[in-house]
Amino acid sequence: MRFLTVTFLLAVGCGDNSVATPDAPIVPDAPTGFVEAPHANVPQVISGGGPVTTAPKVVPIFFTGDSDAQVQLEMFLGALVGSSYWTATTSEYGVGPLTIAPSIVSTDAPLTTDAALQTWLAAKTDGTHPGWPAPDVNTIYTVFLPAGVVLDQGGGNLSCKAFGAYHSEAPDAHGGQLTYALVPRCASTLGTVVDTATVATSHELVEAATDPLPFTNNAFVQLDDEHFVWGRTPGGELGDMCEYITAAPQRMVGNFLVQRTWSNASALAGHDPCVPVLATPYAGAAPAFDDITITTHSGTITTKGETIAVGESKTIEVTLFSDAEGPDWTVGATDAAALLGGSASLQFQWGRQYGHNGTKLQLIITRTKAATGMRGNEFVITSNVNNVMVAMWWGLVN
Repeated sequence: MRFLTVTFLLAVGCGDNSVATPDAPIVPDAPTGFVEAPHANVPQVISGGGPVTTAPKVVPIFFTGDSDAQVQLEMFLGALVGSSYWTATTSEYGVGPLTIAPSIVSTDAPLTTDAALQTWLAAKTDGTHPGWPAPDVNTIYTVFLPAGVVLDQGGGNLSCKAFGAYHSEAPDAHGGQLTYALVPRCASTLGTVVDTATVATSHELVEAATDPLPFTNNAFVQLDDEHFVWGRTPGGELGDMCEYITAAPQRMVGNFLVQRTWSNASALAGHDPCVPVLATPYAGAAPAFDDITITTHSGTITTKGETIAVGESKTIEVTLFSDAEGPDWTVGATDAAALLGGSASLQFQWGRQYGHNGTKLQLIITRTKAATGMRGNEFVITSNVNNVMVAMWWGLVN
């Protein structure tokens, strides 16, 4: 739902793993004779029953004095229409072809809070402002902030610090809901400022199209119970599920940088769940977790994870798997709290940290302090090919 600016994870991939084919199929055939190693079930993003945008229409909104960036972002949006990227990331979820409405250039001052932005959008779309399309489930109002404008999403969550973009919904002037996305102008190690904006925009448009009403009638934002913890970090929407992977941003829409997003179909077929797929073999690492019971906001569920008391350790088996022959790759493990700038509660020790399809590795997890919540601690296992992080598997220690 929110595109985060996690600089060291979102650096553009280099070397062999950055080679991408825009027209590559979502689920490529494996070479004859190659068998992917059996491993734990892959996550599936499931629908809460809400609508998706069957005919998505993006309404770009800019502010006066931002014409240089406007030209480039309009070129990007135009290239997104009819692209294989849009089809690969959204069609399996029932989303139709994308259209772009004429841009709106507002003479108002840019908004600096989410509450003000919602009120402003509701007023502008009340039917009395020419050029502003009426709200419906297919319309995504996409607001591009100029450079230097900081927006507070609420509670001190500031643009380009707490988040790099987000999409949401707001009450419209006629008792319904409108869908909107907010893209600030953030600097990043991804490349240019426009590169950062196009990656964030692609992330949010895919999510807004597949989950336009995330709070009142959500669609693709939930994980199956077995992989519940993935809904915490990275988050259960399609862009979130791939966001932290270094190889997720790729130049796949002309020369514009976009973010690859989650495909249930590709994951189930044993291929890279982040689509469009890259031209290189997919390499992952799947831990063999136990069944554990946790309490959520909706009740008690059985999920996958481990139960480890303070001062105790447990060894889990991690299976390396790939969808084609390729070089050995390395793995790592990190406490999710530490990953996001907090204090780690878990320590990790590997017997060995590399291998290939079918290799079984041993990971020792030690709890050094108590969890700070009823649902334990999250961690992530990463797979790295040629020093580029290409896959993640998130886990829970109760």
